[in-house]
Order: sequence, then structure tokens, then C-alpha cells
Amino acid sequence: MAPQKRPVEEVDSLLNDVRVVLCDIEGTTTPLSFVKEKLEPYITENLESYLDAHYDEEEMQADVKSLRELAVKDKEAKTEGVVEIPDTTDSNKADVIKALVKNISWQMGQDRKSTELKQFQGHIWREAYKRGKVQAELFEDVAPAMQHLMEEGIMVCTYSSGSVDAQKLLFGHTTDGDLQELISEFFDTTVGPKNESDSYKNIVQKLAQDGQEMLAEEVIFLTDIPAEAAAAVKAGMKCALVERIGNPELTDEDRMNYPVIETFDELFGDDDEEDMKRLATEGNGDAGDDDDEDDDDDLGEEEEEGDEDEAEGEADEA
Repeated sequence: MAPQKRPVEEVDSLLNDVRVVLCDIEGTTTPLSFVKEKLEPYITENLESYLDAHYDEEEMQADVKSLRELAVKDKEAKTEGVVEIPDTTDSNKADVIKALVKNISWQMGQDRKSTELKQFQGHIWREAYKRGKVQAELFEDVAPAMQHLMEEGIMVCTYSSGSVDAQKLLFGHTTDGDLQELISEFFDTTVGPKNESDSYKNIVQKLAQDGQEMLAEEVIFLTDIPAEAAAAVKAGMKCALVERIGNPELTDEDRMNYPVIETFDELFGDDDEEDMKRLATEGNGDAGDDDDEDDDDDLGEEEEEGDEDEAEGEADEA
């Protein structure tokens, strides 16, 4: 028997009265395999050399301080397996790096979502993107849908356990080009954990700008994680679960509790079908080209971006 889902009519109305589409990233816009098979292995393979090369830099020392303070908290909480990081002196660089490698590897092995870890990961991934070692992968329906939402006057925002810097890097270096201009706001766990309703309330408050009211029910959150969906709904948001190839299987209860979509195309009604086909055919090269001029200083994209024809070709192949 095929899994039961909430009525398709409900899915068709998901964008009714919606002003903001808030997207999870891993497993929603981006395949889990990209994170597990490319991003995380890059850190594992380059962690010690990156720490050694950048150890004396101010940014690195700030990361070390944050990770050390987290380790102290973990020790006080009697967290099993925690690796403490010694204080930095003029003569113990090797010892500190050794402890950092063990601590970061332990956190990644536990799949921890600590802000301190994610901040560091964003910094090492920045180097990977700038050197052209990594190019972000999106599901093929994501870029056209984001473009269409922007044209319809609906804001697209992201909320991930990955740092804001890491999110910008990912969407700035995709196989569809630079998509940052399609995203109005990026949120990370500095607003709170993704499984807590207060985090989503904080996002709504931050979206209310210049005295303009923003209601939680005007935001729809797209995620592949039912616990996150529950937290968003508790905060008053709409929500849909996104079922992608490679994601953990949803239960029958999940399917009955929330609308389930397999692609972002399902957010739109039949009237928008031709627009979606047009956007998928055109790709998003233009968005990426505009941002090349604005964001080169921030992301170093001149080092790895191809010409316009190449970017459009990659979008068509994605």
C-alpha cells in the first residue's frame, strides 16, 4: 500500500497568504550526500593542515577560544567523550592543534550542531570554495522555484544549523551559479536550536523590519525533519515536509501530520506550471552574473567562477 499523505488540495494552497518561504538546507535544498560525501570529508582530510596554516590569525584564535569554552561547558556537564583544549601559550601550538583535531573530529562524529563547531566549519569551507575544491549541489527544482518566488514577491529565507557564512558560501558557489540575490535573509542557530519553537518566533521577529508587522502564519517552513516541523508549527508557522531521495524515510504519522512535497514545484498551482518550465530551461546564470560584481570581495568568486556561457551550461546540466 502506498504511504498516505494529506490531501493534495492542502498542498496546492500552501502559499496562500504566505509572504516568506523559510527553507532548511541539508536534505531540503541540498542533497544529504553533498554534505556527507563532500563537505564533511573535506574537513576531515584538511583539518590539521588548515589549523596549522591559519593558527596565528585573529579569526582562528577566536574560533579556538569559542571551541575551548564549549569544551569547558561540556566537561562541566559531564558530556561523554569531550576533549578539552589547553590554553594557548607561546610554546604549545602543537598541543593545542592536536586537541582541536580530536575535539572537532569528536563533535563531527556525534553530528553535533553547536554554533561553535558550525562557525569553524564555515571558515574552512570558505577556503574550499575559494580554491574551487568544492561546488555546492542543489536539487534541480530549487533554483527555478526560488526565482519564481522572488518574481511573485515572496521572500525566500534559509535557516540551517550551518553558520550564516557557510550558507552564503553554499548559495554563492552552486552548480546553478551564485543564487545569493534570491535569498532575503539567512538564519543560523544564533536565533536558537532548530527543534525549539522559540527559535522560529525569533525569526519572525527579525523578519519584521521598519515597523512592518510579520505574522508567523505568513511564513511557511520547508524541512525534511519532522521535529523541526513540529517546532515551527508550535510557533505558529505553516510547514511542509520535503521528501527527497536519500533522506530518512517519513512515517505514516509524519505524512498525516504535515503536507509532504517531493519538489518545490509542488508549492505552486497549475497556473504557474509554464513559468516553472521556463525558469528551469533558462537556468539562473543571470542571477549569478549580477552577484559576481557585487560579492567578489566577500567570496573570492573571481578565482573559481567561469564565464557566463559556462555557468548557464552548468545550470542546464544540474
